[in-house]
Order: sequence, then structure tokens, then C-alpha cells
Amino acid sequence: MKNQAFTLSEVLITLGIIGVVAALTLPTVINKTQNKQFKVAYKKAYSALSQAFLYMQAAGEYQDMSSTSDDGTGTMGTPVIGENFKAIAKYFKATKTCFDKNASECWEIDNGEQACITAAANNWVGCGGHNENYSFVDASGMSWFLYSNKEYPVLVDVNGKKKPNKLGKDRFVMKFASSKDKKANYVEDADMIAPWDDKIEKQRWCPSGNCMYKTWLLE
Repeated sequence: MKNQAFTLSEVLITLGIIGVVAALTLPTVINKTQNKQFKVAYKKAYSALSQAFLYMQAAGEYQDMSSTSDDGTGTMGTPVIGENFKAIAKYFKATKTCFDKNASECWEIDNGEQACITAAANNWVGCGGHNENYSFVDASGMSWFLYSNKEYPVLVDVNGKKKPNKLGKDRFVMKFASSKDKKANYVEDADMIAPWDDKIEKQRWCPSGNCMYKTWLLE
């Protein structure tokens, strides 16, 4: 009686095929898993910012953020927005605050998407000159960045300064908003936090295309 067995060449061929299949499918699986983790983290971040905003209001630390054209350029905003952002940081038990023109210590500025045009190219990547913007790192390791110390957009990077640093990937945009008009990007009486609208086409808040903010909160 002879024992049935695979030859060495057959085993090596089989292992080679398995390796090729794994090489083709594993990156996709990893990418999907990572995207899911980012979305879950985004929901957590949105909830945390909303709660911090409510706590700040309940403590009487909220300052009215009525919009004004304070610089003569027509840009809507007020420095009070920055003061409220700094007040919120303590409700996150921030491990590091960057409120003294040192935002790059808390937020990846030059190698990340935050809807700014670089001096080198019109690619919406990088935020040179925005080191003066307020930023902080919370106890969970998430980084927060106020796009302008006088404007409403608030950005979060759910894995801190780690890559990819892309909007709609690990970075998301939220805003101080009003329950009276949640769609408005600039309001007279902010009383809540709202996600930025979904952006499908490449544009300011979505340089890579297909950046979903509001929809992902509902999944």
C-alpha cells in the first residue's frame, strides 16, 4: 500500500496561489476595516463635542457668538468663537492645549487636509500660516482644530497627528450651529453642534472627493 500525499511542488504552488489571493484582497479588507473604525471614531467625536458644548452652556461659560463683519472684508465671524473653543477644551480634559500660536504641536498642519491652499499649489492641502489657530488634544488622543479663531468650522482628527490626515477619512468637519436653522454655516445664536453637510464633489471641505459628514452619523 502506498500513502497518498502531495508533492513538494504541489504544496509550494498551492501556497503561492494563496499568497497571491491574499495580496490582492488583504489591502481592501484592511482599508474597509480602517474606514469603519474612522466612522465609529467620528460618531464618538461628534457626541463628545456636543456634550462638551452643552456642559459649557450649563456652567454659564458660553459667550454669545453673534456673527459680525469685524474686519471690513465681509467675512462673518467673531473672536468670541475662539474663546468658546478654548473653554470647551477643559471639558475634554485636554492633555495638551495649543492656544499660543503653536497649533502645529497639537495638529498636523503642513501635511494634512484642512481646506487651505498651499503657496506651492492650488490643491487645498496644507494650512501654512495657520499655526496661530487654536488647537488641542483630548484625553482619548483626538486632535481638535478651529479653522479660524473667528469662524464656526471645527475640525477633528480622530487619530491625532497620524496619517492619512484626510478630510472624510480620519478628519471631519463640524460647526457651531443653531437648532433654528441647522443648515446655516454662520448663525446669530449658536446653541448646538452640527456636522458639516456631505460633500461628494471635490471642493473646499472635500479635496479628495466623497467626503461624508452628516450621513455617517446616521449609519
